[in-house]
Amino acid sequence: MRKKKSYAGNAQSVIPVVLTGLFFVMLIGGCGSKKTETIPDLEEPAASNASYQQVTYGDIGTTNVLLGTAVPKEYGQAYEANVMVTKILVEPGDMVEKGDVLAYADVDEASASREAKQQELSHENTVYELNQKINQLQQNKLANQQEAAVVDDTQEAITEESPQETGTENITSQIAVLQENSRYDTKLHEYRVQKLNEEIAALDDLIADGTLKANHSGEVVYTKSLTVSRNAGTGENVVVVADTEDLEIKLKDVTVQNYKYKDVLEKYMLQSGERVPVTEREYSTDELVLAKINNNYPNVLIEKPEGVELKAGELYPIYFEEKRAEHVLLVGNNSLYQEDGENYVYVGTGDDTREKRKVTTGVSDDHNTQIVEGLEEGEAVYYETMERMPSDYTEYMVERSDFQVENHGLKYGRADKNARVYLAAKEGEIVKIAVEKDAEVKKGDLLYIINTGEGKAAITEAANAIETENTTYQKQQTDYDAQLIELQNATDSVSDYDRQMITLQKEVAEADHSYTLQQLQAAYDTLSRGNDGTGKLSVYADEDGQVSKITVWEGDTVEAGDEILKMKGEASDLLLVQMVSSKSVTVYTDDIAEAGEPVSITSGDTTYTGTCVGFAAGSNNLDEGCLYIDENGAHYTFQTTSGYDTPAFYVRMNDEIVDDMGNGESVDFPYISMEDVIVLPAGMIYEEKDAMHPDKVSYFVWKIEGDHLVKQYVLLDDTLTGNGKVVLFGIESGDVLARE
Repeated sequence: MRKKKSYAGNAQSVIPVVLTGLFFVMLIGGCGSKKTETIPDLEEPAASNASYQQVTYGDIGTTNVLLGTAVPKEYGQAYEANVMVTKILVEPGDMVEKGDVLAYADVDEASASREAKQQELSHENTVYELNQKINQLQQNKLANQQEAAVVDDTQEAITEESPQETGTENITSQIAVLQENSRYDTKLHEYRVQKLNEEIAALDDLIADGTLKANHSGEVVYTKSLTVSRNAGTGENVVVVADTEDLEIKLKDVTVQNYKYKDVLEKYMLQSGERVPVTEREYSTDELVLAKINNNYPNVLIEKPEGVELKAGELYPIYFEEKRAEHVLLVGNNSLYQEDGENYVYVGTGDDTREKRKVTTGVSDDHNTQIVEGLEEGEAVYYETMERMPSDYTEYMVERSDFQVENHGLKYGRADKNARVYLAAKEGEIVKIAVEKDAEVKKGDLLYIINTGEGKAAITEAANAIETENTTYQKQQTDYDAQLIELQNATDSVSDYDRQMITLQKEVAEADHSYTLQQLQAAYDTLSRGNDGTGKLSVYADEDGQVSKITVWEGDTVEAGDEILKMKGEASDLLLVQMVSSKSVTVYTDDIAEAGEPVSITSGDTTYTGTCVGFAAGSNNLDEGCLYIDENGAHYTFQTTSGYDTPAFYVRMNDEIVDDMGNGESVDFPYISMEDVIVLPAGMIYEEKDAMHPDKVSYFVWKIEGDHLVKQYVLLDDTLTGNGKVVLFGIESGDVLARE
């Protein structure tokens, strides 16, 4: 569920944008609120920026527009347990079938995880059974006390004229609380056991062959970067497969949590100027529960309408109409005047004079008002505007065309598949480099030694944690033994219950201690591996390979995260493009090409072409998850960073990659791409600000109606600006405008 961040350099653009006054066949009028001053019948126009507009039928209401990008449906491929990935068999652009093996994981690592999960399960079962026994003893003890209290209350009632409140009610309440606690603990225990058994089963499957198999057919568009980390958490995407034949429109920055237009009745997109109804993808309850658990709600997705062909990466406006009145006679607000609470217009009589006429109005919106009585369709009514009307202009016929803004990737090179980079875990001094460039190493071979100065302290701290746990446990047991000694000579039933409960509590403490000690010892053993106790840490190869690069030398000081050495990966025929900024070239660094979009590299008289086949995980898409449902239920997966400071994507060129391809030029691809839209020269579109609300801006063009100029309001989005501006609503192909 990736998203392109914005569609132009103006980060302050607002979506949705609103246009009021719908479906005007002839015109749209208006320049703000109704005027309150009385205007006399004039024989000549009072100002040069005055004209006539025809009364027509249309709709009163509001249109909102959201922008969306066509993207393929994605399916995350993740392990159901924490693993160390040893190898990924695919790369972006590869086609896979459901069931194909995508990656291998370290079986030894999975076995260690399984053992830890089995210990956790054993501890959970033991402690639950002991606590349930303690709870039952507490109930039995209270029930015994209640029986004694009933006898006492009965004897007191015989000697008193009226019964008094007894202590049995309080005991009954305590027993009810214990019973409810027991039910709650049982439900919680059953949930924990179920989850642990599922995790153990997943690890068993992993241990059997260590493979990750595709759960959906399609094209690989993402692979986890093993250069950053080979560890993959439960649900972390190792691969993402996309169905490039099944596209949908992802609304920009609109999640199901902040979506406001679910109940709007009329939703559509435009194809060749014609409306095509659209519907949102319905997420299942299970999918939304997963989204809530992970606090990551999916974007609203518009299903591909039947008969419409979508193009990956193409930008599509989606329209949402909310009507107050449909197909009513209307007039622009700037033609209405008020006098003594009555509404008037000035109707042209055909001989350059105007007739003042009273009208009855109905509902209105920002630009138009319904006329209930007083006017007929086709009549021309006078209006004035504060904006200057063009006096010297040519006619401009509106036509539909394509609109595109280019983006450029300035940093690119051959991708490295399955390379392994060893990074410094802590700041320190390199004591020894144990390998040479091009050397073959085996899993477990020493690579380098770094002096961090923290080795001794870390081991001491781990050892102290074990000692503290042992001391705490011994003191706890001593306290329980002392309580049992106090009760050893008591023969009453209450003391007997107490002795049984203390004995069980000792067993709970013993189980907790044993489990905690196992965890602490495992942590100590892990820390001790490669740590000589003086601060020197030895780092070993976690898989077989060949050293391709050594970045530092003995005696060098490194920071945490610095590259130490690199193991050779496999040859790739992909280019990796990183979106770095530039002072000389306009680069939209928050944007990447979508899978399926064309790219090109021009060097001199030669142009190389290719196609985007996938993306890397970076700052632009780490906040997104992959949410989908199949025959196995709902799935939520996510990706971690690929290690690049900027958004990045992969390209497969149509020609063989050569070292000087592009000769330092850029990878060019669409930033904004729209087909069959109305694009006007920027100078034809005018801005109108509301004097009462300076932040409210409307846009309009001058439309030619007969021998008059009419202010026609249009809908824009500031991001859709390049060689002209895209007009989303208000005019249509065939309209004639005035161009100065």
